[in-house]
Order: sequence, then structure tokens, then C-alpha cells
Amino acid sequence: MNLKAKEWFVFILAAFLCFGFWQKLEYPHFSFLNLSIDKQKAISAAESYLNSKGIDTKKYSKVIIFDVDAWFNRYLQITLGAKGEEDFIKQHNYDLFFWQIRFFKELEKEGYIVMVSPRSGDILSFMHLIEDIEARPAIEESAAKEKAEEFLKNNYGFDFAQYDFDEKRAERFENRTDYSFSWKKKGIYIPWKQGQGTANLLAGVTVSGNEIRECYKNRLEVPESFQRYAENQLIIGKYLHNFYFILLVLLTMVSVNIVLRRRYDVIARPVKKWFCYLALAIAIINFADIFNGLQDVLMAYPTSTRMSSFIGLHLTRAALNILLLFIGFIMPAIAGEFLSNEVFPKNKHISFLHYIKANFFNRNISKSVMLGYIITIITLGLQAVSFYLGQRYLGVWREWFKLAQFSSAYVPLLSVFALSFTASFNEEIIFRLFGISLTKKLFKNAVAAVILTSLLWGLGHTGYVIFPVWFRVLEVSLIGLFFGFIFLKYGIIPLIAAHYLFDCFWGGAAYILGRTQLSLFAGAIFILVMPLIFALIAYFLNRGDKECATITMLDKIQEYNLEILITFIAVKKSQGISSHNIKEELLRHNWDPSLVDIAIKKVFQH
Repeated sequence: MNLKAKEWFVFILAAFLCFGFWQKLEYPHFSFLNLSIDKQKAISAAESYLNSKGIDTKKYSKVIIFDVDAWFNRYLQITLGAKGEEDFIKQHNYDLFFWQIRFFKELEKEGYIVMVSPRSGDILSFMHLIEDIEARPAIEESAAKEKAEEFLKNNYGFDFAQYDFDEKRAERFENRTDYSFSWKKKGIYIPWKQGQGTANLLAGVTVSGNEIRECYKNRLEVPESFQRYAENQLIIGKYLHNFYFILLVLLTMVSVNIVLRRRYDVIARPVKKWFCYLALAIAIINFADIFNGLQDVLMAYPTSTRMSSFIGLHLTRAALNILLLFIGFIMPAIAGEFLSNEVFPKNKHISFLHYIKANFFNRNISKSVMLGYIITIITLGLQAVSFYLGQRYLGVWREWFKLAQFSSAYVPLLSVFALSFTASFNEEIIFRLFGISLTKKLFKNAVAAVILTSLLWGLGHTGYVIFPVWFRVLEVSLIGLFFGFIFLKYGIIPLIAAHYLFDCFWGGAAYILGRTQLSLFAGAIFILVMPLIFALIAYFLNRGDKECATITMLDKIQEYNLEILITFIAVKKSQGISSHNIKEELLRHNWDPSLVDIAIKKVFQH
């Protein structure tokens, strides 16, 4: 890759502009991110709370995850907008994010769920899970309500002058009656649509006998009509994603067919070996991340079955998914190398083949990686502008969960790295290296190839919770057009770096820009500079960019076929047929392009 000084200047200028857009439009959204309370502090707060109630937490297994109040986030963004949501959070001291700690015993229903604020360590809610047949002393409704009010005053300092009584419910079981009471905060009026309901900010307590079995101090109750609307949007997204998945399976089948037909090509052996090693690395990283994310799995563990059986079933499914990922990565990768070598013969840096035949430690690689950093900044700016325009004119809103979605993992930055590494290689190879090369061969038009693959890439992101779901197709497809241009001009390496950095940034943004622990901040910075470290190593080693001769890669059969080709081409040359026409004829009959190029070069040089 050889960027001229003028090109560097244009890219750097665009990056400065896009960083300005991002800083103006996106950075303010991080102002409410406060993750000062880490996992251990959250667990300690939950244990202290339960111990104060006379509960011995040492008798229970425990698991902790990081979560977000999804319905609050959805409703406030669409009714008040992103800025309005942030103002509401500050005004009412609301915790959008929270730690959820579960205490449980294997094969027993009884357990506890405690939610802790990640910014203050306060107990946000508490629940004691018990059997339906569990007995509790009988208590009058009035006494239960008095007990609930006393609890809210003593534990949360409630001023009932700021609340109106909302409702009471009595749930009768075989050996007890549970009374639930809720209060709604005055002055909170956030309507959905005319005549379709209003959101209320509630506090509530459930009393079972002499026990406070459940409590919460802040919960936004959203109208049912809004929930139905949002769920319908999610279903539409799933349908679009299923359509994408069908197309992806068809693409994979095409890649398998190409690989089987051309498995004896000259370049098959080196690229197959390299991509197998890369796929193995991706599989190992993802398998490690399965264990890293077991906290989320255990939170859903139904204590009605053995925990070992539940985890074993999960690990089996996860291993099968990784196997499918392994196959679904290798086939398009090898097919992409075949096709790119054929349809872009003059751009040797467009794929991995050139570096496989040369090496990955040279200054061209360094430049490509550095270009990847610039592309990342430009992409962040483009995304910021897209969402700003979407929110202002198209009623777009999104969820903030992904800002800290990996906090539940034992090592959050390992999950960030695993996702970023996998997505960057997998998606860029499928949609750019293979997808663009295939559609360029079919339609004979690079622009059409970029548009079609960008749309497919956009469809693949409709599983994300962004409303309306079609906007995600538009947003990602626009970025795909930009990535397609970069691929055609500068090859796959800058895009691998940019995609990795983009995903790393969003995966670790909460730890970089929010208030959190130093270890998470340092880890997030480290995974972002990993490509830079590689680029510096490649720059100083600089082992050159010269490919090994293709003829040195031939086996005995290929050497024999080469002699046949040389004889055939010599005859055609003597008949006055041009090298271009000879090559076109041979390629139509599925001869190996690399062998054809070697034979034509030998014949026409003499």
C-alpha cells in the first residue's frame, strides 16, 4: 500500500473533522456513566445488606452481572430524547445501570436477588424467592401497609408527601398471603401518545407475614401500548435478521463450492494453512470467552436441575456454535483469496495473499494499521452524524446497554477483545474480501459490488436494539460504502484494523470515558493500542515487501500442468492470438489463474 502525502493529508483532515462531530454529538452521552462501584464492592454491599437481616450468605452460591433498565431507557429516549433522559436521570437520582447479585442453592428455589447502584453502592431493590407453599404468619392488610411504609422511611428516607398511593395487591397462596403496595412520585407525567398511557415513577414493597420479601425504590412503569410497540419493532428486526442469515448461508454455500472446485490451485495450500491457523486462534479466543462469560449464564440457572447439567448443556451448544464459526470463516476466506486474486489482479495488497507470500512485518503493514486508526475516527464521526440526524428527523432512539455490556464477565476486557478480534476478521473477510470480490465477478461492476455487500452487512446488524429497526440497515450500510471504497483502494488490512478498533472503542468506552476503576481504564487503553504495538514492531523489523516467486510453490502435478499450458499458449501465440485473449479463454475453462499467469509470462517473454 502506497499512500501519497496528499492522501494522508485528506484522511487526517477528515479524521479531525469527524472527531469534532463525535466530541460534540456523542461524548456528552457519557456524562452519566459512573461505574465507581466494582463487582467486589457491589457483592460486599449486597452481603452486608442480607447479613443485616440475619441471613447467612456463606450458605449460598453467588453470581453477579451488570445490567440496564431497558424499558426506562427505551421509553425516556423516545418521549424525552437522549438529552431529556440524561436530565431525568440527574433530577430523580435514577440508576439506569445496576449490579444484580443472585444468591442461590443448587436444587432449591429459595434465594435472594439484590440490585446495587454502580455509582453509589446503594441497595436499589431486593427480592427473597421462596416456594409457593412456604408458610408465613397471617397479617392484616393495614398492618402490612404500615410495615411497608416504615421500611421505606427507615431504609430510603422516603418523604411520603412527595408520593401518591398507587395500588395494593393481595396474592393468596396455600399457607400465606403476600401484600404488595406501590406509590407513585408526584409531578411525573411522561405521556406516550394521546390517550395511550403515561409513565409513572414507582416505589414498592411486598410484605409476606412479618417479612419484607421484596422492595424497590425507583421503577419506571411504562404504558402497555408502548411495550407492545417496542416488542413489535424487535420482531421486525428478528425477521430482517433471519433474512440476512439465509443470505449468509447461501453465500457460505457458494464459497464452499468455489473452494472445492479450486482446491488444487497454486495459492490454495498457503492460504488454507494461514486461514486455518487464524480460525483456530479465533476459536480458542472465543472458547476462553465462553468461560469468561459464565456469570451471565449462571444468572439464568434454574435451580430445578443440577448446575453441572445446565452448564454442560450451555458449553456444548457454545462449542457447536464455535465449530460453525470455524467453518463459516475458513470457506469464505479461502474463496475470497481465489476471487480477489482473479478480479483484482493489479492490486496485490487488496487481500492477505501478498503478505502470506511475503511477510507481515514490513512498513506497508505499518502504514495500513495507522490508516486503520484514522478510518476508525472517521467512522465514529460518520456514525455520530447519522444518529444525530436520525434522532432529530426520523424518530430514532437506541439503547445504552452496550456501553458496559461486558462488565458481567470475569475479565471484561477479554470479552471486548474476543468480540472485536472475531468480528473484525470475520465480517471484513465475508463482506469485503469475499463479498465484494464475488459480486464484482458476477456483475462486472465494483460500485454495484460495494452497494450490495454494504446492504447485506447492514441487514446483519438488525438484531441490535435500535428503533426503528430499518435505521440500523441505513446507518451500517453507509459505513459499509465507506469501507468498500477503502477496500478497493487500500485493501483489507486497514479495514481489519479499523473494525477491530471501532468495536474495541465501543466495548471499552464506558471504562475510558466514564468513572471506573484504574485497571479497567488501563485494560481498555491497552487493547486499543495493541495494533499500534504490532505496527511499530513491523516498522522497525521491516523485513521487506517482496513476494516469494509463485513458481516455488508448485507441487509435481502443478509443474506438469504448467508444461501443458506453456505448450498450449505457445501454439496460440504462433497463431497470432494475444496474451489477453488466451488468458480469457483459459480462465473460462477454469484453469488456475496463477498457473496461467506464469505460463503466459514464460511464453511471451521469449
